[in-house]
Amino acid sequence: MAILKPVFAVLLILLAGSKTLFAQDIGPINTERPSFSSSPLALPTGFWQIEAGYDYSRTLGSDGSKEHTLPDTLLRFGFYQRLEAQLKWSGYTWKNSSGSETNGVKDGSLGVKWQLNSEDTSFVAAIFAGVSLPVGDSGISSDDYDPELALFWTYAGRLDWFGTAKLTEPGKQYKLENAIGVNLTLAHNTGAYVEYEGSFPEGQGPSHEVNFGVTWLLTDDLQVDVNGSLGLNSRASDYGLGTGIAYRF
Repeated sequence: MAILKPVFAVLLILLAGSKTLFAQDIGPINTERPSFSSSPLALPTGFWQIEAGYDYSRTLGSDGSKEHTLPDTLLRFGFYQRLEAQLKWSGYTWKNSSGSETNGVKDGSLGVKWQLNSEDTSFVAAIFAGVSLPVGDSGISSDDYDPELALFWTYAGRLDWFGTAKLTEPGKQYKLENAIGVNLTLAHNTGAYVEYEGSFPEGQGPSHEVNFGVTWLLTDDLQVDVNGSLGLNSRASDYGLGTGIAYRF
């Protein structure tokens, strides 16, 4: 019996920890998808979340292109108070541009999000730092560890605003991407958003588009979405469509 005492002690500690974990009032799931902007809210400590989806983009004209991407997966883990680790992998892409096909695996990325203040305030912000992982196929991968730094924010006023400012360095050239949008409540457990997104790569002209989507909260831990985009100038895709799912556990 003496040898069982340490086992019982460990079990009691684990049960106590589980009770504390599940006693947290964490509310409904909060996702990074489907907008370009990311949420500033970090996952509660000890929770995991997986988000995945399908994306399609189309550029019209004689030099047009179309691209499919699947499963566009993001794995998140709350490893400490207001700190979250992220592992992202866009997956496989099928692209046809000007009559030529490019198919293969895209790069992944690894990063950490730090929520700067409490979600109980009207303005919530977070800083994200990450790096791409050159795991993609030749001709698709950047073949380098490209850094990324971003600011995510939300503001709850008469309207629920959100936005992102992101700086990356793909191919040894800087690219600034920013977005601002508004969340809308359509019905119980049904929401929508509209968002402007701009991309400003070094040495090239900018692209501008508007993103939109609808989300359905099936349970507090499960959300599905449909989304789309419309290009606002010639450097952006003419339109895009997508759908996805997010699950917290």
